[in-house]
Amino acid sequence: MNNDFPESQVFFGAYFHQDWLMEHDTADQVIDDFLKSSDKEILISVRSELQTLISRGLNEMDLRALFLKELKCYYCYWNEWASGEVWLRHIERKLNEKMAD
Repeated sequence: MNNDFPESQVFFGAYFHQDWLMEHDTADQVIDDFLKSSDKEILISVRSELQTLISRGLNEMDLRALFLKELKCYYCYWNEWASGEVWLRHIERKLNEKMAD
C-alpha cells in the first residue's frame, strides 16, 4: 500500500524516525520542521495523500499497522489523539495553514 503514499512515506519515515524524540519535544515540532523545510509541491502532495488515506476509512488497528510497518512512523499518536483520523486531520490543517501563508 505504501506505493500509494510515496511523499507521506518520506515525511513520516524521515521526520518521525526512531530517534525523533532526540531532536524534538513534541510531534507538532516535528510537523513544523517538515513544514519549514519542504517545498510547496511536497506539501501539496502530502496533503493529497493524507486526504486519500483518510477517505479510505481504515480501522484504527489497520491505520496503526500502516504507520509503523509501511510508512515507518515511530510516533504513537494513539497516546495523544483520539484516533489516527483525528491526528491526520490535524496534520492536514497544519498543511493548509502553511500553504495559506
